[in-house]
Amino acid sequence: MGHRALVAYGRADGTYSLHHSQWGALGFALCDDLGPDSPFGADADWEEPAHEAVVAGERPAVPETHDAPVDPEPRGSIPSLGALPARFDFLEYEAAFVVSRTGDVRAFQPCWFARALDDAEPVGDGALVSVRRGRDPVSDAARVSTWFRGVADTVRVLCECGTLDRDDAREHLRTRLREWAAEGRTVLLPP
Repeated sequence: MGHRALVAYGRADGTYSLHHSQWGALGFALCDDLGPDSPFGADADWEEPAHEAVVAGERPAVPETHDAPVDPEPRGSIPSLGALPARFDFLEYEAAFVVSRTGDVRAFQPCWFARALDDAEPVGDGALVSVRRGRDPVSDAARVSTWFRGVADTVRVLCECGTLDRDDAREHLRTRLREWAAEGRTVLLPP
C-alpha cells in the first residue's frame, strides 16, 4: 500500500513534472527529506544533475537501482501549478508536494469532495491546501483535514435534506476552502 504522495517539480518553462513517492505522505517526511542538495531525497551524487534535467524538461539520468523516496522518472506533466488539482488522484495519494526549481519544498493536504458528495470523481474533484511552513506538518495537515470533515459532513446533511443541490454544494465547498487563503495558505482548486 504505502502512504503515496504526488510530487510536482517546477520546470524552467513554468510547467511542472509529476512524480510518484510511495511513502512520501507518511508523516509528511518529504518536507525534511527533499531540498536543494537532495531534490529526490536520496542524498546521492546523481540527484542534482537529474533535477537539472527535470527543470530543463529533459529525461533525467538515474541509476537503475536507487533508493530515492521520490521516483525521479516523470509520470506526466501539467502546464501550471493551478492544474495540479485536476490531475490529483484523491484515492491514490494522501499528500502533494511542490518542489521549486531551486529545491524549495511546499506540502499540501488534499480535501476530496467525496466526503460530502457521492458523485465526486477520484481525480480532480477536490482541493489542495498548503501546509503552513514552520509548523509541524502532520498536526497542521490534521487541522485542515479535521476542519474539512466538519464542513463536508454539514454539506452532506444539507444535500440529504434538500437544502442544497449538488452544484450549490460543490460551490459551497470551493468557497469555504478558499477561506484558508486568509491564513497565507495556497489553495489549489480545479477550474
